[in-house]
Amino acid sequence: MPQKSYVCMFGGEAGYGVMSAGAMLAKAAGRNGLWAFVANEYPSLIKGGLNTCLVRLSENPLQAYEQPLDFLGVLSQAGLEQNSHYLKSGGLLLFDADNVRPDTAKLPAGVRLFPLKLTQALTGDAAKVMVNSALLGAFCALTGFPVEALAAVMTSEFSRPEILTRNLALLTETQQQLSVTAGIAPVFPLKISPDQQPKMFLDGNNAIAMGAIRAGCKFSAGYPMTPGSSVLTYFADHAREYDLVFKQSEDEIAAINMLIGAGFAGVRALGATSGGGFSLMVEALGFAAQAEVPLVIVEAQRGGPSTGLPTRTSQADLNFVSYASQGEFPRFVIAPGDISECFYETFRAFNLAEKFQVPCIILTDKYLADSVATTPFFAENDLLIERGKLTDADWLAKNQPYLRYRQTEDGVSWRSLPGQKEGRHIATSYTHGEDGFYSSGNHEYAADEPEVTAAGLDKLFNKVPHMLAAIPAVECFGPEQADLTIVGWGSTKGAILEALALAADEGLAVNFLQVRYLSPFPADAVEAVLSTARRTLLVEGNKTAQLGGMIRANTGRKLDYNYLKYDSRPFVPAGILAKIREVLSNGPK
Repeated sequence: MPQKSYVCMFGGEAGYGVMSAGAMLAKAAGRNGLWAFVANEYPSLIKGGLNTCLVRLSENPLQAYEQPLDFLGVLSQAGLEQNSHYLKSGGLLLFDADNVRPDTAKLPAGVRLFPLKLTQALTGDAAKVMVNSALLGAFCALTGFPVEALAAVMTSEFSRPEILTRNLALLTETQQQLSVTAGIAPVFPLKISPDQQPKMFLDGNNAIAMGAIRAGCKFSAGYPMTPGSSVLTYFADHAREYDLVFKQSEDEIAAINMLIGAGFAGVRALGATSGGGFSLMVEALGFAAQAEVPLVIVEAQRGGPSTGLPTRTSQADLNFVSYASQGEFPRFVIAPGDISECFYETFRAFNLAEKFQVPCIILTDKYLADSVATTPFFAENDLLIERGKLTDADWLAKNQPYLRYRQTEDGVSWRSLPGQKEGRHIATSYTHGEDGFYSSGNHEYAADEPEVTAAGLDKLFNKVPHMLAAIPAVECFGPEQADLTIVGWGSTKGAILEALALAADEGLAVNFLQVRYLSPFPADAVEAVLSTARRTLLVEGNKTAQLGGMIRANTGRKLDYNYLKYDSRPFVPAGILAKIREVLSNGPK
């Protein structure tokens, strides 16, 4: 059977460019008919520490990484010790002979070792980051990956001729030297040919920023917090190109209030943060809900609680974002499962936020936010911007007196913008009546306060049935009839889908229920799928099975089995496949 994918990893101390090496390899593969998935890991340090870049290549699209390594190239002892156990039998281990001392007794059987004095290839005033070019040259020599494909990427990446010349020299000289001395006949196991259909190479955060810009977003504010920061830097980098404004605020409290101000003024705006930053935003989140101002926030999860693991992944903020803030109000919580969904669901989020005048939270995690993959170009022709009940001068002239919070069947009132004649421009954090004041009596101790209070809350929740009708709440994959139904959300999607394919190869009938919209919770849609499931397996990246709890609270159903991962690392297809085998081996439920 031909090899389905090839997995390699580069590892070394920060500053040696191992992530750049992986990115260049992935780009070279993507430009030559292959698909790539890249997962970077790095510690939460200002300087130093071990960086690794895992690159998975295939002739077919990829949505997940896998851990068994065909190739490991390391520049430090830590890089070897933390990752050598992932090598396959017969895998290739390239190491810098000056800095790494392998213990063969600790290596998997059959691993082939190739010492090379990589850092010695740097002569004169060459920067240490250039060692990644030597690393890539060695990779080509040992695997048979075409060195000219990497040279072409380098040529397009480096703008300074002298830097390009030195890196190309390191690449080709190392490849030629090791090809002579390695003593193997390398044959890269995947078919490589020039790609006639160009693809993008981007991560989830970039896709979110692109979706926001396509949706007409013109303002962004935030305070950098890993792993949400690159959404903000995308806006900062492209502000002039797309005629938008980015503001780095003094903290997350200021950021969300700026976003609310933009939404109140009719400007589509996006903020991005992680759990700690979202904690600071929570009071103002309630303000946006009470004032019925559209708001879109990206919450990219990382390990917690508190500062936790800033550069590692987690799915532990689901309950937090779904119920955050004082009081009760509806909101959208959307959890895209892959890079394409990051783009399309962000676009949809802006339409939903304005159509229903509610906060909308896009919930991702470090793995989805930061992992990079070759991705088809997004189809944009059918994307229509919908701004909901937004007034204009003619509407206002015909609908006087204008009440900003007029009771309606769907709970959504017509919204005027500052500067519109005959509009009333009120945005208050207090409980209010239709006119926007504390009560319809317009004084603090109005006799009808109880009725106004109840009516205002009923108005907010009248939106919920219409919100549910407006979303593609769930999606099902795999055979309609299955012995096991996997339930998951967010970035688990890619690994689950690949595990389904592996299970099918073994004759196991497994399907997958992806819950993409978590709030308002699509109880009827979830119940419809689970009611026909023979056995169920919950897959999510937290300790307390948060989606499982939501399902039980809203449908009364307790899922049969859990596969929970909360060690700061993502799910991999092989791990999910092993759990599938275990569950199905238990016999009928």
